[in-house]
Amino acid sequence: MKILTLNTWQERGPWRDRWELILKGLKEYAADIVGLQEVFNMDWAREIHKRSGYPYLAVSGEHSGLIFLSKFKPVEQECLVMATKSPTEDYLRYVFYLQVDTGGAKVALFDTHLSWKADENEIRLRQTMELGTFVQKKSGDLSMALMGDLNAGPDTPSVTYLRETLKWCDTFGAKHPGEAGWTWDYRNPYAEAEREKMAERRIDYIFIREQRGLFEKIRSSRIVFNKPSEKGVYPSDHFGVMTEFN
Repeated sequence: MKILTLNTWQERGPWRDRWELILKGLKEYAADIVGLQEVFNMDWAREIHKRSGYPYLAVSGEHSGLIFLSKFKPVEQECLVMATKSPTEDYLRYVFYLQVDTGGAKVALFDTHLSWKADENEIRLRQTMELGTFVQKKSGDLSMALMGDLNAGPDTPSVTYLRETLKWCDTFGAKHPGEAGWTWDYRNPYAEAEREKMAERRIDYIFIREQRGLFEKIRSSRIVFNKPSEKGVYPSDHFGVMTEFN
C-alpha cells in the first residue's frame, strides 16, 4: 500500500498551472490513498476526483480543507472539530477520519492540518493530544495511518508527543534517521517568500501506530512534489511525502 500527503496551498499563486503538476504527479506516484490539505472549494474537489482517476473521493462536510482520494471503498467517516483554537487564527482546525475496506482488511485513515505559527508549540501540542484521543476512539484495533501538515519540526513538543508518548512511527524518520527531509524548503520560491514567518524544516508527515498488517514493513518513504516545471512552477508551497508499505 502507498500513502501520499500534500498541502495543496489552496488556490494561490499560479494555481491552475500548479494543479496541472499535482494531477500529473498523482497519476505518476499512483498512491492507493492520498490525503490532501487546503482544498476548500468543493467544486474543485470534484474536478480533482474526476481528473485524478481515483474511484473514491471523501470530503469532510466541514470547512476543513481536508479530503481523501482512495482506491479503496470508504465505509465510515467523521470529522473532528478541534476544541483547541489558536488565538491568532480566525478559523478552526480539524481531523478527518476515513475507514476504507481494502478487500482483505479495514484501515483507519486520518488527515489533519494544525496551527501554523512557529511560537505556538503549546497550541499544537494540545491539538495533537485531541487528535490522539480521536484516533484511538475511531480506529480501535484497526491498522491506522495519520497524514498531514503538522506545522512542526520532528523535535517539537507535538511531534515528539506522537513519537515518544503515543509510540507512533514517523515513517520518513524511520527510513531516513537523521535526514532533514524538508517539506518547507526555500528552494521553493513560494516557501521562500514566507522566510520571515516560517523556517525551513520537515512539517509534513505520515505516521502509523504500529508496524503490523498492511503496515508491517515500511518499504520506502520519500519527499514528493518537490520539483518545478520547466517554467519554474512548483506544485505547491509545500513538498509532499509518500510512504510505501509491505
